[in-house]
Amino acid sequence: MSRAAMLRTLLVVAAVAVLEVLCRVGVIDRFTMPPPSRILEDLVRLMAAGNLYGAIAKTLANVAIAFALSVVVGLAAGVAIHRFRLLREALDPLFATYYAIPVFAFYPLLIILFGLGDVPQIMIAFMMSVIAMIVNTLNGIDRVPNVLLKIARMARMSPSKLPCR
Repeated sequence: MSRAAMLRTLLVVAAVAVLEVLCRVGVIDRFTMPPPSRILEDLVRLMAAGNLYGAIAKTLANVAIAFALSVVVGLAAGVAIHRFRLLREALDPLFATYYAIPVFAFYPLLIILFGLGDVPQIMIAFMMSVIAMIVNTLNGIDRVPNVLLKIARMARMSPSKLPCR
């Protein structure tokens, strides 16, 4: 383990120890936050009972669906946006300010549209991640070295396989 990783681990352990002491001596009210050791005991007890496995599986499935959707849509949208300079210039300011809007504010609207269940949760996760995927796709395409683009043109790659500049 590197020195930086050891220092990070030590800082986290120290912070948890301080929190444990503050909870035990009453500086932090037990109603506000139980001691970390109690939280760990309760977690072990809940996991041993097995009652949470269905909920954990459902949550992981929702995360996987949102992840897959954001990768597919974000990658396709990023490539399409990169191809059209005017569209890119129009959308860049929106991408820069997108995270200023709390996505959770749309949750009541999504419940109205899709009802209670998994779809609103998946849509919130998708909305939070698809923009990051688009922006990172655009950044990745922008960072393709010019020499590789020249080589691709010399190899007569079709324009559809070539990122435009």
